[in-house]
Amino acid sequence: MIYTITTNPSLDYYLKINDLHKGGLNRSEKESYDAAGKGVNVSKVLNDLNISSIALGFLGGYNKDYYLDLLGKYDKIQPQFIIIEDNTRINVKIDGEKETSLNAKGPTITDKEFERFLKRIDNIYRNDFVVLSGNVQAELKDRVIDAMKELIKNGVKLILDTDMDIVEKLLEYHPYLVKATHTDVDDESENIIKTGKDFIQRGCKYFIYSSAHEQSYLFTKDNYYTCDEYKKIEPSFIGANDSMIAGLLFASLKAANIKEAFTYGNALALSLEHMGLGANFELINKLYDELKIKEHKY
Repeated sequence: MIYTITTNPSLDYYLKINDLHKGGLNRSEKESYDAAGKGVNVSKVLNDLNISSIALGFLGGYNKDYYLDLLGKYDKIQPQFIIIEDNTRINVKIDGEKETSLNAKGPTITDKEFERFLKRIDNIYRNDFVVLSGNVQAELKDRVIDAMKELIKNGVKLILDTDMDIVEKLLEYHPYLVKATHTDVDDESENIIKTGKDFIQRGCKYFIYSSAHEQSYLFTKDNYYTCDEYKKIEPSFIGANDSMIAGLLFASLKAANIKEAFTYGNALALSLEHMGLGANFELINKLYDELKIKEHKY
C-alpha cells in the first residue's frame, strides 16, 4: 500500500487577477478552491494513474468537510486524516502576471491529536511505501522524526520530500528515497552531484534532484543518472516534482528497476505539464520511449 503524509494540508483558494495592484483594490476574474498539500498532490497524481493511496495528516475546523468533499472526486484516494479542533489552513494563490502565493502557518496539533496519528501509522506494514511530503510544523518536527524512525525500523519504505533538517536527522536510519529541489540544494551541477553522493554515503538508498526547468538527477550507490528533458518544464508548473514521485511509485509497483522508474517519473511530469491533470498513458509511454537517460560513474 502507498501512504502519503501531509501534516499541514491546505485548502488552496485560487484567484485570477491579471493586473495586481499592491496597496490597492483588486477584483478577481475567476476563483476556485482545491484540496492541496504536497503529499495530497502525490495522491492525486497516483489517482490519475489508477493507483490507490491512503492520505494521512491532520484536518479540522470549519473547512474540513469542504476539503473532504473536494477530495471526494478522486476515487482512488482514501482520506484517513486525524480530525483536529483547529482549522485547516487556507492558502491564497494569485494567478496573474507573476504567480504569487500567500501561505498560512497552519493549525496547532495537540498531544492527544498526535497520539491518534501515531496509533494510525502503527498499522502500516513492512514494504509499504510512505511519502512524507511538504512542510512540517516546527512544533511537530521532533515527534515526526521519531515516528518516521520507527516506520523505517519496521521495514517501511520511507520517501522524504520535506524539510532538510528532518531529512538530515533521518539519513542514518536509511530512508528509501530522498528528493530535493533548488530550494534545498544550490542548482549548480557540481553542488547537486556532491550532495547526491553525500546523501547516498550517509544512508539513503536513492537520492533524486528534480526542479522544474532544470536537469533532473537520480543517485544510487554505484552511479547516477541525468535527464535533460526536465528542463522543458515551465518553472510555474505546479506539481512537476510531486509527479516525479508518483511516477517512481507507479513504476516501482510494476517491478521496474530504479532507472526505469526514474525515466517514468520524468515522462509523467512532462506529460502532465503538456496535458494538465489526468494521465494520458499514450503520451506518457511515448515520452518514456523518447527520453534519453544518461548514466554516469562516480
